[in-house]
Amino acid sequence: MEITFAVAGDIMAHDSQIAAAYDKKCDCYDFKPVFATAAPLFKDVDVAIANLETTLPGKNYSGYPAFGAPDSLVDAATMAGINLFLMANNHCLDKGRDGLLRTLQVLDEKKIPHLGVYGSEQEYEKNRIFLLSKNGLTVALLNYTYGTNGIATPSGVVVNRISQAQVSTDIARAREMHVDAVIVFYHFGREYLNKPDSYQRSMVAHALASGADIVLGGHPHQVQPYELLDSQGPDRPRLVAYSVGNFISAQRDRYTSGGMVLYFKLVKKQDAAGKPDIDITDVHHKLVWIYISHEGEHKQFHILPIEDTLAAKDSSALPPSAIAGMTSYRDDVEDVLKYKVSEKRKGR
Repeated sequence: MEITFAVAGDIMAHDSQIAAAYDKKCDCYDFKPVFATAAPLFKDVDVAIANLETTLPGKNYSGYPAFGAPDSLVDAATMAGINLFLMANNHCLDKGRDGLLRTLQVLDEKKIPHLGVYGSEQEYEKNRIFLLSKNGLTVALLNYTYGTNGIATPSGVVVNRISQAQVSTDIARAREMHVDAVIVFYHFGREYLNKPDSYQRSMVAHALASGADIVLGGHPHQVQPYELLDSQGPDRPRLVAYSVGNFISAQRDRYTSGGMVLYFKLVKKQDAAGKPDIDITDVHHKLVWIYISHEGEHKQFHILPIEDTLAAKDSSALPPSAIAGMTSYRDDVEDVLKYKVSEKRKGR
């Protein structure tokens, strides 16, 4: 019995992305070309996860600093294969209580699972431990953010905030449900760093000590290292990824013009005593790069899987500057991924 996962980074919608998606023929917004080239990344996985770092306000669309995108953004993402959204991030309250509630309503109407924010206290109590049951396994998914850019959480709604007490309590509650594994998703860390800061390392260590099997992060807008740790428990590996970076955005600075999709498989097995146990296997990544094409004055954003794009026969259709940018980004990130946080923590 096994479940395969793919975890992508931040789905953002800056002003230039929204403008590029506008189609005056239908007076609508079409994001399908953005995600079409990313669909192969998710075709062979059971669960494809991304952080939805915008709201769906239904009108008054805008990018930074108050993100609000058309509903068609999530339509395009799900058509490409993403089937679960993380919602606890620093922009989830950008359009206030109404924006948050409408975002949840749209996702529920489209039957897209989500976690980390809740439209009422009752919904929070019911769904605070998100249970994913598939292929004979049950996995608890937990999602927390460091904050909401100084915006107070409106009365009645709940945004999961990072706190050691809350994380410990939720993991303990999940374990009482006899789940096979616990995955914690953090939105945390200083932006624009390609190595985790002390706060990230501390909160990851806390989640692992509290009983999490996998801890995955985002928010810095840059890829940071990931590691499969074999010594965090008796015969039970742990997986840590400090930041998977961006999935789609308009950011173009070095290290921000792409991200990675992290893959892993949870396999249910029996330990030496014949008791059920979980293994984490097939851990690997694929890098993506954001290509912006120009047809006259019209821009179009595309998520390009780097290695597949460079290997394709039609890669010559891309301008040399795009090939150079993609290659440079790949080399930068692969160098970042060589950094072993566990070894540095031990002073090696």
